Amino acid sequence: MAKKDSILAHCLMRAIIDEQGGLEAAVEKYGPKAERLSKWSAIKTAAKVTPKATRVAGFIVMWAVAMRDEGKDEFSITEYQRWWNEGERQTYRLQGEFRELWPELDTPNELARQIIKYLDGKQASKRDVAALPVQLQLVA
Repeated sequence: MAKKDSILAHCLMRAIIDEQGGLEAAVEKYGPKAERLSKWSAIKTAAKVTPKATRVAGFIVMWAVAMRDEGKDEFSITEYQRWWNEGERQTYRLQGEFRELWPELDTPNELARQIIKYLDGKQASKRDVAALPVQLQLVA
């Protein structure tokens, strides 16, 4: 069943699983409900993966902002790069990290549509958009 949580929380959990080499390896190490994960180990692991998780969460939100401003239901990596005026190498690095944490998705389009739906339902300021990775609840 899909779990509803913040974008950053999803990215953090996925980064922790990725850090261990996948879900099976993480379950083997930590137990099915992470019962073998001590608080210290959890803090240490979270601190290690937080930069990557934060970059990916930001990438998802930035993808959504660009899609919304362009009025599109889907975006390509080239459109994202052009819209944000990002360098090609940086853009593909971000996409690579996204795919490591969200291997079932090629692009953030599906997640971005959830963000756009949320943004369209309210008058969101720039401050609201900046807080989306932590506040917005997604189904993933």
